[in-house]
Amino acid sequence: MAATTEKVNRSFVKGLITEASPLTFPENASIDEDNFVLNRDGSRSRRLGIEYEEFYQLNDTGYTATQIKEGKQSFHRWDSPGGDTTVSIGVVRIIDRLWFVDLLSDTPSANLLNGGNYVSLAGLNGGDIETAVISNQLVVVGEDLDKPQLLKYAPATDTVTASDIDIEIRDLLGIDDGLDVGTRPGSLTQEHKYNLRNQGWSTSIVTTNGTDAIDRTFAVLGSYPSNSDVWTLGKISNPSSGDYEKYDPNVLARNSTSNYQAARGAYIIDAFNRGNSRLQSGATGLPTDQEQGRLTTVTSYAQRLFYSGVNSSVTDGDERSPNYSGYVFFTQVVTSNEKLGSCYQENDPTDPAINDIIPSDGGTIHIPECTNIVKIASAQASVLVFAENGIWEIFGDTGGFFATSYQVAKVSNNGVLNAKSVVDVNGSFLYWSKAGIYLLKTDGAAGRYRAESVSLTTIQTLYNNIPDVGKNFCKGYYNEKENRVRWLYNDAEDYSESNYINKYTKELVLDLTLQAWYPQSISDLDSNSPYIADYITIPGYAISTTEEDVLAGTESVLVTDGTGVVVDEAIEVNRASIFNFLTISGTSFTISSYRNRDFVDWAIAGGGTGADYSSYLITGYELFNDVMRRKFTPFIFFYFTRTENGYELDDNSNIALSNPSSCKVQAQWNWADSANSGKWGTEFQAYRLTRNYIPSGVEDPFDYGEGVIVTRNKLRGSGKVLSLKITSESGKDMQLLGWAHPAIITQRP
Repeated sequence: MAATTEKVNRSFVKGLITEASPLTFPENASIDEDNFVLNRDGSRSRRLGIEYEEFYQLNDTGYTATQIKEGKQSFHRWDSPGGDTTVSIGVVRIIDRLWFVDLLSDTPSANLLNGGNYVSLAGLNGGDIETAVISNQLVVVGEDLDKPQLLKYAPATDTVTASDIDIEIRDLLGIDDGLDVGTRPGSLTQEHKYNLRNQGWSTSIVTTNGTDAIDRTFAVLGSYPSNSDVWTLGKISNPSSGDYEKYDPNVLARNSTSNYQAARGAYIIDAFNRGNSRLQSGATGLPTDQEQGRLTTVTSYAQRLFYSGVNSSVTDGDERSPNYSGYVFFTQVVTSNEKLGSCYQENDPTDPAINDIIPSDGGTIHIPECTNIVKIASAQASVLVFAENGIWEIFGDTGGFFATSYQVAKVSNNGVLNAKSVVDVNGSFLYWSKAGIYLLKTDGAAGRYRAESVSLTTIQTLYNNIPDVGKNFCKGYYNEKENRVRWLYNDAEDYSESNYINKYTKELVLDLTLQAWYPQSISDLDSNSPYIADYITIPGYAISTTEEDVLAGTESVLVTDGTGVVVDEAIEVNRASIFNFLTISGTSFTISSYRNRDFVDWAIAGGGTGADYSSYLITGYELFNDVMRRKFTPFIFFYFTRTENGYELDDNSNIALSNPSSCKVQAQWNWADSANSGKWGTEFQAYRLTRNYIPSGVEDPFDYGEGVIVTRNKLRGSGKVLSLKITSESGKDMQLLGWAHPAIITQRP
């Protein structure tokens, strides 16, 4: 005797799962899928086609197709530039040129700022750039840029200008002069002379006849001061006539008995061109000591700028040349643009009177364990350092970050592959590592960060199958309005750094509310297809201008001809979405989004036809709580949201329903993964309008009377488990709510 059971499937809230066995597959999840959107109510709908924004403009970059193919493209946001809250700039980087679009306009691609002109950054070519906003100005860093760039916007003239930022430090390093700390040499090399000057032996310490204290020491003692000698130990308080006004070498010889390195840092030098800066001391023939690596990541935090990401390589250095690969530079509290590169303490460490570090000072933080820092990011109460071999946190005490009080703690051993994969989610961070996709969030008890995998039990197999180059150049984005994190990537076999490295054909989405994943795929036209190069984050509103009458009380103010006086007033208009895509079309750029309701990609660029794509979903294995016995289900009910909402004329001028839906379904029994198994059923159409409705004409609103479409369908075949393949039809919508069916379980296996 057979047993009968019923199964209702009305939720897909677990999304795509690749980490479950055929016998333990969770409910409400899919084995495989593409181009569906997972909705919060558990339903599924087709993604809209990717299309240029309405009233778009193609902006010519001035580059050749080959240059675009081999170059870099990216997007960066600059809010309230120059203090103008009515402007939000989208910075579009195309190779070495920066273009500026008005994100608050209705059509950003057609509203270029800076007079429609670009700003070119010398040397920028194959490296990525990162940006940070401070004091309403934009700071740009990159491995190709000799120095960080400061971009200023003047709202009154609509102009953007760029200038260098010099990263300066106090020379706490000194030069390797080949001497032990306590050795007083009999001859003075240029290197040792510089060290003494840098240690406080300035030219101002002289006798009445102008003799330098360094030379006077040699004249009296027969040797020059050592690196442990501090001139104040030879200071005399009551000099007699003919003696030194401040200093006596004999007093130094009696008082200076230590073997410890004297304080350094009298000179402020360029952190990257150290040798040239040291020539200010008057010494000659010093090592060039030039850092070839450049700053590649920047963030603003605690009223300062933090810089890092140097892949260190030193030319003509010595034993004291630093390896900046593990360094984080932080500026003094920024009170003016002069502080944007001031990574040093204000007081001279060699000054005998005032040499203390103060809380607002700048400096450097060396994390020796870091192999290569790829990104730094400001969190709510700390700065996070993402390196290839782990993650560190820099944090202050309860009062915040100060130069006099901070700590460094390691957070995770799971390093970061790619700076662009790191996504800030309101103070938590998601990122791609070698081991998977990780979430970095604060521990409730300690308040410090910890990392945990969000892919290991869900989509690890999918992640592992993405080639390394695809992982290394993916780009992430957090959609706050939807509470979803999205990553663009490319997994094509010919994808490489010299072949459209910023062309993205796939999107991986994590719904943080549902803790569920789903993928998307972007189609290409057969030829000359546009492509997505980055996310564009836009404000949740646009600024629109409207004319308002000027009133005196309740009466309109009139001019001499009797017409009313009107003024332009800016108003905020809410946007449905807060993300678009930076799009490259040939040698031009524009903006696109998911908005095509004919369910094709690039219809405008394709002359109206576009590139078709399929939305499909393979449901998890339904065992009906029994894995041994055979089952069959004679019929199945499907439930859809009706999408038809009126009529239109088709290509043959016949009346046709607008926005029609379709849903093709095929049963797959017994874990079959091929039609050769004989266990795949015949595909059938599950979406059908079951009532006869005769329209009055093309203007008929199609008052069907029912918002949910329910169909009863035969489901042929049998097996121990059941899975369904649900597929879209070209050009048609699908809003799937769920399905239900009985299952008859036989007594025998």
